[in-house]
Amino acid sequence: MKIFLYIGSLTSGGAERVTVLLAQHWATLGHEVVLVTMHPKDRDFYSLNSSVRRISFDRSGTSWIDKIRANIKGWLGLRRAIKQHRPDVMVAMMTSSVVLGIVAGTGLPVRVYGSERNYPAGQKIHPVWAVLRRLVYRFADGHIAQTQKTAVWLKKVTGARNIKVIPNPVAWPMHAFDPKIDPNEVVAAERKILLAVGTKPIQKGFDLLVEAFSKLSSVYPDWDLVILGIDPDSHDTIGGGASVKKLAERLGIAHRLFMPGKVGNMIDWYQRADLFVLSSRYEGIPNVLLEAMASGCPSIAFDCNTGPREIIQDGINGVLVPPENIQALSSGLASLMADKSLRKKYGHNGLRVRETFSEDKIIGLWSEAIGLTSL
Repeated sequence: MKIFLYIGSLTSGGAERVTVLLAQHWATLGHEVVLVTMHPKDRDFYSLNSSVRRISFDRSGTSWIDKIRANIKGWLGLRRAIKQHRPDVMVAMMTSSVVLGIVAGTGLPVRVYGSERNYPAGQKIHPVWAVLRRLVYRFADGHIAQTQKTAVWLKKVTGARNIKVIPNPVAWPMHAFDPKIDPNEVVAAERKILLAVGTKPIQKGFDLLVEAFSKLSSVYPDWDLVILGIDPDSHDTIGGGASVKKLAERLGIAHRLFMPGKVGNMIDWYQRADLFVLSSRYEGIPNVLLEAMASGCPSIAFDCNTGPREIIQDGINGVLVPPENIQALSSGLASLMADKSLRKKYGHNGLRVRETFSEDKIIGLWSEAIGLTSL
């Protein structure tokens, strides 16, 4: 079959990672796969093998007029590409791409599937996209939701139909790629590491995490906090209008916070870390939590609306604490930082995600959902 995968970009992020995984897996099975993005290739963080064809448009813009023009241009380009390549099926990832994909495929002989990659009720999007989502999602041939709660929301709010619930897969063994940064070149080998990973500071609750860690820094002087995925000099703001770095400076723990940026050798960091923390305000199914647990890293997470509770069994393979509760997170971290045997237990039990969320199992569900297995 000919398959289109459509997403905004291949910059770092969980949705982008899953899209690349699907593309390359289906291509190895002999399907003709085309991955379409709305941003140019020079922004890519993830790379594709030669078996996947790549098409990119430039949907960038600063002013609202530029963005409208770019979206129209991207929609027209996508529609032309569908007419030219005649895919049997198209899978669009995340809200704006799903909306544009459904509209671009209207009247053409292509089955269109959409996939939200976060819990929509917790995610803030532009009001225009929110309205369009309510109007057009019902016209897709189907949707893939990461959790049952998201599926219920989609049906109730957008009228979406034929919704399948499929979590993210965990690719194991994990592969390293550039940029590779040695953890011991960032944090001294004798120091203990509390690790967090993410590219969206507000969603990932890094302000909440920094505050929680600041309450523990004097009690556990041999621990440091490492946040991967964000630029330490980024002006992206978090709570109170400050950057992650400036908040750490204000709380007096800047010397205990390390932010080496984006890395491609995640497996080295998970295995070097003594504890993984997910402090998200909302999630879909968090790839980084799956990866940390598959690597044997003990994990703690906010029990936000969806995601962590589908992965962590509290007190068995990790710890869940009340969402956005800084004191609860601080207390949960303290209990784990003080108890090496408990961390070892959770790290060992967490390894089971390798089977529960295996790549072959999850991609098999995707193949079934979009009709590849019915051939």
